Amino acid sequence: MRAYGRSFVTLAVIAGSIAAAGCKKAAPAPQGETADAAPAPAAKEFSVGTIDLGKQIGADKRITTPTTSFGPRDTIYVSVATDGAAPSKTISAKWTFQDGQTVNQGSETIAPTGPAATEFHIAKKSPWPVGKYKVEISVDGSSTGTKEFEIKK
Repeated sequence: MRAYGRSFVTLAVIAGSIAAAGCKKAAPAPQGETADAAPAPAAKEFSVGTIDLGKQIGADKRITTPTTSFGPRDTIYVSVATDGAAPSKTISAKWTFQDGQTVNQGSETIAPTGPAATEFHIAKKSPWPVGKYKVEISVDGSSTGTKEFEIKK
């Protein structure tokens, strides 16, 4: 009976060791890291979206009601919607009259981190001459789009 007793004790110790190994907790992840950490998303490349003209602009620098027809005494706004990130971008607006005569030019330097809008406008104390106009938008010296508009009586 002694042989069976020792075998039983040995078997109990082995079974206990196996059970303890199966219940062992996983080692915690190093502090500040998670086991399933996803890589950070890459920053979206900077791009110009829409270019809108209008008579009014909202607090978000976006046109409230787009139009391409203006009166001789209107202030004319252009809103340039952009997306993406960049350490520095210079957006320029060049306003021209029928034969290419420059009416106005302006630029803004921005450091976008996502969706944004940049606003330019032209106004005049005397009435605008009736006719066709154009605003050309450039980023860092490269044209990204134009919008034509008209001054009517």
